[in-house]
Amino acid sequence: MIDAGIHWAEENTAQPNLVDDDLAALGITLAGELAEEAEEKAAKPDLFEVLPENWEAVRLFERCCHQWRYKGLDEVMGLDVTAITSVLSLSQLSPEQQLERLDQVQLIEYGALLVMKNSPKER
Repeated sequence: MIDAGIHWAEENTAQPNLVDDDLAALGITLAGELAEEAEEKAAKPDLFEVLPENWEAVRLFERCCHQWRYKGLDEVMGLDVTAITSVLSLSQLSPEQQLERLDQVQLIEYGALLVMKNSPKER
């Protein structure tokens, strides 16, 4: 669940930490400040702050995030705009506000697409 509108999108911890794996394979251990920083990072996941003026766009993105369209079996193309506008129509916002919210969601979508297209595929 999202933390009261303050933070969103925890770091993906399901992906292996390749740097740690490489260091271990070479028999290298971190010491001093580097070891402390690594422990701190491992203990606390990254959270991403959402500005209050963007919170409703994040909520709309969450409502539509299962509406991804694909090319082929695994290449994600983007969100179905029809689904977004359908959800927006329930919001009772003015047409101008709906367009602004759609623009915000499409910016979030763009960032999500960059992450998805640059992440290693699980096989």
